[in-house]
Amino acid sequence: MRRRTALDLVVPAAVLLIASAAHAEEPSCSERPNAVVADLGLHVINAGYQRVFGCHVTVQATAGLYGPWTVTQNVLGLGRGDRTPDEDVIGMVLRGRVFFHPLGRAPGGLWISPYTQAGPVRSRVASEKIWGPAFAAGLSAGWTWRLGNHVLLGLGLGAQYHRASFLGRTARPGFSLFGPTVDINVGFRF
Repeated sequence: MRRRTALDLVVPAAVLLIASAAHAEEPSCSERPNAVVADLGLHVINAGYQRVFGCHVTVQATAGLYGPWTVTQNVLGLGRGDRTPDEDVIGMVLRGRVFFHPLGRAPGGLWISPYTQAGPVRSRVASEKIWGPAFAAGLSAGWTWRLGNHVLLGLGLGAQYHRASFLGRTARPGFSLFGPTVDINVGFRF
C-alpha cells in the first residue's frame, strides 16, 4: 500500500480551485443595480444616484459645486490670462450622463460617457456680485473597478466644452472654451 503525502492532497485541491476559478461567472449586471455616487471630476464636487440598465448602459444624475479653477486660475494656459480672486467663477450644477459599457459588464469595466451639466454661477465685476448661467458638455472614456460587492471606483479622461456667461456675454469673468476633463467617480452599490 502506497503512503499518502501532502502532495497527494495539494494537487487535487489546486486543480479544483483552478477549475472553479476558470468557470467563475462575472458578477451579474442586474445584481445591485443602484448606487449612490460621488462625482469628483475636474470642475465638480457632486453627489447623486446611478442606475444600471442591462449590461451595457448606466445612467447617472448628480448635483453639486462647480468651480472651473483651470479656467479662472489659468492652469497650463487654459485660463487665457491672469485673473484676480474677485473674478473667480463658482456655482451649482446638475449633471446628467450615460455610461456605455462595450464589454457588457456594467457598471464595471470599460466605458464611454457623454455628459451635460448646467446651473447658476456667480462672480464679481468692480466689486459687484453678478450671476449668470454655466453649461458644459463633454465626452470621456475610462474604466470602473468593482471593489468587492458594493464599492465602485471609476477613472476617466476626455474633452469638454464649457461656458459661463454674465450679462449676456462671455467676456471676463465669463468664458467659452474647449478643454480637458478628468472623471473620478466613487460609488456604493445597493
